[in-house]
Amino acid sequence: MMKFKILLFLIFAFAKADFTTAQQNTNSKVEQEERIEIEDFPVQARSLIYTISKARRKIKYYRETDGSFVSYEAKYKLSGHRYSVECDENGVLIDIEVRIKKRHIESIIFNKISSELAVISKRFNIEKIQKQYVIDDQDASIISNRLENDEFDNYEMIVAFKEEHKIYRKELLFSREGILLKQRAVKKLKYDFILF
Repeated sequence: MMKFKILLFLIFAFAKADFTTAQQNTNSKVEQEERIEIEDFPVQARSLIYTISKARRKIKYYRETDGSFVSYEAKYKLSGHRYSVECDENGVLIDIEVRIKKRHIESIIFNKISSELAVISKRFNIEKIQKQYVIDDQDASIISNRLENDEFDNYEMIVAFKEEHKIYRKELLFSREGILLKQRAVKKLKYDFILF
């Protein structure tokens, strides 16, 4: 009877561990990025990125994995802003992200976002803010016009939160009106102690 109880306990323990791991994987961001040569970047996206970037010579190429999802990113700097153009393995553009500062967000919208963050935790530090342009049309002129006219879709943020001596990070997606659309955990970095 004792062996049966131990066996039953082990089965439940492993089942719980597998379920918890599966839950964490679907709702967390554990991204790995590696620099690659242009030859390893999807061919279809190269000319499109070259056209819209206007950066021409200082484009850096990356392969990114987030769990089982593989994508590619081209990063460049233009007019004082850092751009990141993401595409899938076939070279179809997914989105463009432009790094910005807090002051580039209207104060009413930023206050709304700050209120949402304070609901998660009273102590938070916004580490990164990006405007996100979701790409539906692969036409270079349409994409360039959206960038020039600042027709972005969302704000994407990486925010560090502190509760009861524990620091954790989340990637949060807000609409351009400041409505929280999505959030997921981000893998912890090693320098947390200097944030708060």
